[in-house]
Amino acid sequence: MPTLLLVRHAKAEPPSDNLSDHDRSLTLPGRTSATELGEVLREAGLVPDVVLVSSAVRTQQTWKLMSSSLETADVRVEEELYETHVGGVQELLAALEGEPNIVAVIGHEPTMSATAAHFAGPDSDTPSLQRIAQGLPTGNAASLVFEGTWASLDTSDANLNGIYATRALY
Repeated sequence: MPTLLLVRHAKAEPPSDNLSDHDRSLTLPGRTSATELGEVLREAGLVPDVVLVSSAVRTQQTWKLMSSSLETADVRVEEELYETHVGGVQELLAALEGEPNIVAVIGHEPTMSATAAHFAGPDSDTPSLQRIAQGLPTGNAASLVFEGTWASLDTSDANLNGIYATRALY
């Protein structure tokens, strides 16, 4: 069954007048959290075949640290993930070729939680839905499974079956 992992980047430095939002880096605890999230996903058997990563520094760093625990994947930097919406994520997924089994999207809020809510169907895990309704915390991943193709994935077609997090504290 195809699986979508929606990952919010790990904890980043606060906004600054001297640095664009796009260029913000991860904090030291955020770096630890990103590394641990890769380990958690590997232990859960959720190793992505394809990874779509926002062009922002913090998302790039999140994936680089996560990937130290995961096997090599087809990684694609997608500029539009930086400021996209649910429809933009859906378009990127629909354009995937080769029907990969597990796809990770590493992006930003509120898009990651909104996308999870958009795709989550009525049989989704209730505590995970409640968590998504409050937003996906930094360094967390929402897992959704569905039947069909990436091009056919639409509103309420998937089951949100879990939120993966680490024990890292900020």
